[in-house]
Amino acid sequence: MNRVTFSVAFFSAMTLALPESAAQNPEFNGDPWEIRLIQGALAPSDEAQRAFRDGSVWHQTEAAQAGWRVQAHENRVVPARLYGPGVVLPGDSPESRALAAWEWTLGGFGFSGEALGEVRVARGSKHDRVFATQELDGLPVLGAKLQAKFRGDRLVMVGSDWWPYLQPVAADPALTQDAVLQALEADMAVGQGENTGTTYLSDFGHEDLGMAWLPVQAAQEGQTMWSAHPIWQVEIQGRRGVIPVRYLTWIDMSTGAVVLRQNQVMHESGHGEEAKTRRMGHVPGITQPVLPVFGQLKANVHPAYPYDDQEAMGMPHLELPLNGTSYFTDSEGLFNTDVSQEVADVPVQLRGLFATVFTNGVTPLQPTTFVNDFNNLTAPGNVKETSAYRSTNMIHDHMRTWLPEFDDLDFSMPVNIDVAGECNAFYDGSSINFYDVGGGCNATSLIADVVYHEYGHAINDFFYQSYFANFSNGAMNEGYADLWAMSLGDIAEIGKGFYTDNQDGIRRYDIDPKVYPEDIVGEVHADGEIICGAWYDTHLLLGGDWAQTMPLFVDAFPGLQATVPNGFEGQAYTDVLLDVLQADDDDDDLLNGTPNAAAIIEGFDIHGIRLFSYVDLEHTPVEFTPAETTVTVEAEANIVFPYVTYFDSMRLHYRLTPSAPWTVVPMGQDNNLFTHDIPGVAAGTVIEYYIDILDVFGGISATTPVAADKAVNGNLPNYVLVGVEPVLRDDLDEYADFGNWDMDLPTDNATTGIWAAEIPVGSMSDVNDPSTVVAPLQDHTQGFFGFAFITGLSGELGDGIGANDVDGGHTTLVSPVIDLTPYENPIMTYWRWYANAPATGANPASDWWQVEITNDGGNTWQYLENTLQQDISWRRKAFRVADVIEPTDAFQMRFIASDSTTLGEYLDGGSLVEAALDDIILYDLGSGDDVGETGAVPAVHVLPNPASLEATLRGWMPGSSIRVHDLQGREVALCRTNGAGQVRLDVSTWPVGVYSASGWDGRGEQAQVRLEVVR
Repeated sequence: MNRVTFSVAFFSAMTLALPESAAQNPEFNGDPWEIRLIQGALAPSDEAQRAFRDGSVWHQTEAAQAGWRVQAHENRVVPARLYGPGVVLPGDSPESRALAAWEWTLGGFGFSGEALGEVRVARGSKHDRVFATQELDGLPVLGAKLQAKFRGDRLVMVGSDWWPYLQPVAADPALTQDAVLQALEADMAVGQGENTGTTYLSDFGHEDLGMAWLPVQAAQEGQTMWSAHPIWQVEIQGRRGVIPVRYLTWIDMSTGAVVLRQNQVMHESGHGEEAKTRRMGHVPGITQPVLPVFGQLKANVHPAYPYDDQEAMGMPHLELPLNGTSYFTDSEGLFNTDVSQEVADVPVQLRGLFATVFTNGVTPLQPTTFVNDFNNLTAPGNVKETSAYRSTNMIHDHMRTWLPEFDDLDFSMPVNIDVAGECNAFYDGSSINFYDVGGGCNATSLIADVVYHEYGHAINDFFYQSYFANFSNGAMNEGYADLWAMSLGDIAEIGKGFYTDNQDGIRRYDIDPKVYPEDIVGEVHADGEIICGAWYDTHLLLGGDWAQTMPLFVDAFPGLQATVPNGFEGQAYTDVLLDVLQADDDDDDLLNGTPNAAAIIEGFDIHGIRLFSYVDLEHTPVEFTPAETTVTVEAEANIVFPYVTYFDSMRLHYRLTPSAPWTVVPMGQDNNLFTHDIPGVAAGTVIEYYIDILDVFGGISATTPVAADKAVNGNLPNYVLVGVEPVLRDDLDEYADFGNWDMDLPTDNATTGIWAAEIPVGSMSDVNDPSTVVAPLQDHTQGFFGFAFITGLSGELGDGIGANDVDGGHTTLVSPVIDLTPYENPIMTYWRWYANAPATGANPASDWWQVEITNDGGNTWQYLENTLQQDISWRRKAFRVADVIEPTDAFQMRFIASDSTTLGEYLDGGSLVEAALDDIILYDLGSGDDVGETGAVPAVHVLPNPASLEATLRGWMPGSSIRVHDLQGREVALCRTNGAGQVRLDVSTWPVGVYSASGWDGRGEQAQVRLEVVR
């Protein structure tokens, strides 16, 4: 978080240290005073979403059991959006049904109705919405919002920006509001100290907006928690040069940090967001039939651009004060009155129902004589004033066409012409303002879509206020202001004619689409092009008909997606997509598709905006195969809406060496089953493979294993070992064929979480939820709760996930020296576990898992693994040694887990890190009974059979567990096969009868064999 911090000890002479963004020369992406709650985009994570919906808490909710879908927050284990088939819930009012909806979906995640603040009902043409805020100790929680969306009496969506279990943090009593204001003025105001230039504020002032709570990440034993910090909200007012500014500022009164500062004045070329506006009085209009004094008022205007010829056009909604009564022209400038005689010297001003023009504080006025006949009159004002007046009325009428029940802007908006400055225009919360020609730019009042854009900010602002909310996100504000302009002008380029030396515009939407998150730069106009572009491309895919696009837009508009702060564009854009699909839905069940889903999904996908992948791909890895035998890879996936509308194929990626390019093939489909046969290969080969899903736009999702496709910081793929048998193993239980391992080296500096050989205890965020596991609950070796190498041992399962993880540095585990020269084609495997980004961990994915190998006894090392990608499960790494390093008699491996320290970062960069290692096995080419020259694997069998004293089970997977049951289903033996896939049973004391032995055979398939004991 980018903060400015007050020095409490010296608050009598308080100063501020500017953040790096506050340079004296503003760059493209920086208001020098802006501070965002979050720096950079939070990219959606399929891995996090999949983990959330696989968790037992979600599965236990009634919503999950009813087939609803969920999207979780990326920074906390709480649902963000939930949707599914329409559900009728109990309640005799919208408010009571909404409360039932929130309990139905969020009850398992800490929701409590006692924490609700204001509850408001907003009725729309298609959907009704109920909104609620969150309170703590009587004060609002900033950023918290609940939404329940109904079509009729059926619940179709729940939105949740909610923080359960917030613990309040006390304010620092030494930090007073007066001291904060003194420090802000000393830092920001011109004339204070050495503050000179237009970066600093003149006319410095403020408005107290009250206290509130801000959810802030905290840490307890390495686990991320949420606390509530006391925030003083204050608006800092003034001017930067000639431009007015109104900075919404949040000060953390427990730390002295300025955690947010955003300009609420919206510029055509600048920063800011919505402002709290002052309502102006309505002027009543009168509609009358045609009477003797009638006619039309026109004026010369530029209809669209300053380079167009002027045209005489009607002045809409203009006030005509005749004989003490105000009459108003219609949208074409026509008027009728009941006056039947001439009226002379009527003071006609450039003022009407929805706009009043000012130049230097003066409204153009012209004494006009009206005769009792048709009057062909000219309105007062120069072309800049008349053009802006007409454009303002046009965008107002356009807005009222699509929002007929929204009348909050039915007042005369001040339109200021030729304000001081150049190359700009802005909305300040109560007026729209336009600059004169200068600095290489035309007068912005002459560009119709610039006027539409600035009035579009007013629409965004006042509409959200009518829902008791703020249009907080600057990118959404700019994008939607553009869309209001484009939908009226039927254009794809904003601001044509802005410059005096060419006819180019300032933003264009029909070329070079901007894509989330790659094109997020932190500048509101640029970032707004992503969401506006998504709407525009959807519009084109719907046939370029605004009559189809705008109904979707105005139904999604009340979803209040833009209440999120700057920096949370990803959440806002995804929320918009879901609301647009629901606006298009015609049967209260989004999961079965919508009439225009393909166009909507493609339009948003062009700009990188997608719903989180809801494809659950199930696959059991193939681990072994005989030589020259086809390997069949199977996967199951239920492709559901919205992905079924643009699903292309499931793909298999495989290669035969780590350095080879991936072979990519589409898998055959039979309903939900997908298969592909990899041709047989020679013994000693290690096949690497992973699976993913491709959509028709080239997007990739559901990669399995997660992140296996990444070239940098990737995860392990699956490995198939071809025609081999184990020759050496270390399972830390019965086998230690390699010798003694070294750990806790003198060069290590970790303070906890040191490598050790222990029986794992595990760690979990919630001992009742298996999906919250962080450290392994048991070793990998099948059939045993035995030893593994782990980084620190918790005292017990309930100790907490940070009780003994890796802290303060790195810890290293080193193998013995291994002589590989006796083996024809050695293949090394190990099973490992690595966590560095659990759901509630601090500073996720910031620490490395590293595996290094050497063939000279440790003189030189090279990376085998070097990744920030976690995989909180037992995963096998396999490699043919000769593919990565020359096999010698001095081969070694070392495994490094680290918790790096970066002073000044959150928790000084500390993370929650757990690692484990087990079942290190060396394989070589198969021989004897296990793998013949052709690679054939014999079927499992028993010798002798029947048996009276001893029986040998053969043909099983080496090192696998075999279970033997009697005819009553009782387990009478649990044993493990040796390196040859065999196990010897002493049956001399077993009762006479028939038994069944089951386990994995040499092909890696489940197998069963009958054993008879006789005397």
